[in-house]
Amino acid sequence: MPSSPTPDWTPSEVSQLKRVVREVSPDMEKQERWRTISEKLGTGKTKRECFNKYRELKEERNRLKAAESVSSSVPTSVSAPPPEEEEKEDVKTEEGVKTEEDVEVEKKVRVEEEVKVEEVKVEEEVKVEDPESAPTAVDNLNPEPVSEQVEEPLAKEEPEVKEEEPPPAKEEHEVKDEVEPVVASSAAPGAASSAEPVPASSAEPVPASSAEPVAASSAAPVVAASSAPEELSSEATPGPSSSALEPDEAFDTSYPPTTSKITLETAKNLRQLVFSDSNQIFNPAWTKQGFFYTKEDDMGYGLIQLEGGPCGVVAAVQAFVLRELLFKSPCDDFKAPSKKEQKLALATAIATIIYGCSTSLASAKPPAAPSFQTHSSPRPAMVCSLGESAHLSRSKDFKTDTITEKTLVTQCFNFEDTLEAVKENIQQYTKKDGPGTILLCYSCLLSRTPALVTSDMDSNFGVAPKMIGNHGYANQEFVNLFLTGAATSNLFDGEKTFADETDAQSTDQITMGGIGRQGEVGFLTLFEAYKSLEVGIHLKVPVHPVWVVCSESHYSTLFSPDPSHTKVDDSVRKLDIYYYDPLGEQEEEVKLTLDKDASDIPDDGGDETDLVPPIDKVVRTKWGPVGV
Repeated sequence: MPSSPTPDWTPSEVSQLKRVVREVSPDMEKQERWRTISEKLGTGKTKRECFNKYRELKEERNRLKAAESVSSSVPTSVSAPPPEEEEKEDVKTEEGVKTEEDVEVEKKVRVEEEVKVEEVKVEEEVKVEDPESAPTAVDNLNPEPVSEQVEEPLAKEEPEVKEEEPPPAKEEHEVKDEVEPVVASSAAPGAASSAEPVPASSAEPVPASSAEPVAASSAAPVVAASSAPEELSSEATPGPSSSALEPDEAFDTSYPPTTSKITLETAKNLRQLVFSDSNQIFNPAWTKQGFFYTKEDDMGYGLIQLEGGPCGVVAAVQAFVLRELLFKSPCDDFKAPSKKEQKLALATAIATIIYGCSTSLASAKPPAAPSFQTHSSPRPAMVCSLGESAHLSRSKDFKTDTITEKTLVTQCFNFEDTLEAVKENIQQYTKKDGPGTILLCYSCLLSRTPALVTSDMDSNFGVAPKMIGNHGYANQEFVNLFLTGAATSNLFDGEKTFADETDAQSTDQITMGGIGRQGEVGFLTLFEAYKSLEVGIHLKVPVHPVWVVCSESHYSTLFSPDPSHTKVDDSVRKLDIYYYDPLGEQEEEVKLTLDKDASDIPDDGGDETDLVPPIDKVVRTKWGPVGV
């Protein structure tokens, strides 16, 4: 789609712009390159204005080129521009008799000649774009259009900038028929849905703009489990350009949400990632576990887990609910919040976890250069919900489970839309025996993208990694994904490289990834008390004093209403923290008083055979030797 013209450019500024573009190296980081071009131009034009004007010149050149090819059999004034020397001579000898139309034609000829020089350089920029900021190459995508009404972008064009054409007014979510959400796939290259392609496995996520969302009629509401079947329109609304975009232009946060049906390929990829088997399904402990509150007095903040299995996801949501009720949107009494406060806290917690997976640091690690701390391109947040009926059928390599085959995916490009999408489908997440835990798991995996989730995890020495263990419990990678947005396998800070200590001459080593930045909430584990692993400062000292606790193959929570309790202050000799277990059918509040001056403090952390309560051992991994 051609851009709208940029105003107030004089001929000398245009000429200077083209010169500066040639001078500034295309190897620079893309945002920095256009910022440098703007500064060198020195006319007060912003980098966006420079970018828009340069693309406008290129589009003008392409229009002329297209007109030339159509009328190639008929000589025109623009089909064969005269040599530069002759053109200058004509200006001198015929200047007095030229019409405005003649001048305009010659101007277009000059634009075509000069822009043509830049075309190869621009195309090379797109090809060699830094993999840390570039979207997956669109050359690998299936070129078949979703709809004849979708305007196909010109090949290897400079990207469209969203401010040039305002996005359609956001009304209600739109549902696309059998269209793949924009996610990187761990499937083999070339695997794609019948409507919109799924990129091959890659260390980088695919920005929202790398595929064209196709919207249904704007009157179509969000499909919920209780809604009537939708009348899907065949009309298609072009979305963001599929061209390679500048980093700051690649992700238009103002673009409205779009909803699509999950495809068979993505469904199988998710199953493969969760179970290491695309034909395995969740057990009933997962399929019948929603997010809902206890009815016990003075514990109105507490969620309930019905059966063992999904404790990792329930505890993570519990931690973010406490973060909301205590610190982000504090209520008068966190122990007795109103129904409205409970609902808002839960919706915000779910949206925060999902959005965190779309904005988290990339831990993609190329084999030759392991790196867990690089930043990734933006990715849309994917909010999963259920449609009215199944749109995927059972086959020999896909087993239905009453959830996956009905899944809809809403792409959201900012947190506000993510939260709104969660609110609109909150009944599906909060139904007591509903699929809330699975919907959240799918949302997080798609928001992070299967390709990045796979790259987050340690290699496991040739064994295919998976998010749920053999006994139906969430592995550490899954819990880390909920808490930090990245599915790393370890709890230490940053990354660590381990060498072969048995052979001083060996060059064998392995790099393993941990937690890349401070968590909003934290994590503590009994395994650290047994010295089996290390929890780094990023999770041991989170932003807010709320911790998911792993103890005896189960996840629960510790928290404090006092924000100063995130750090250990030796001057504070006694403090109170609260313990809550969603599975324990806890009937009353559990407050733990930590006393540094107690007389019964054990000399060491103990081992697995002593009689010290496990929670006491966990507490001492954070606060040191204290009586509990």
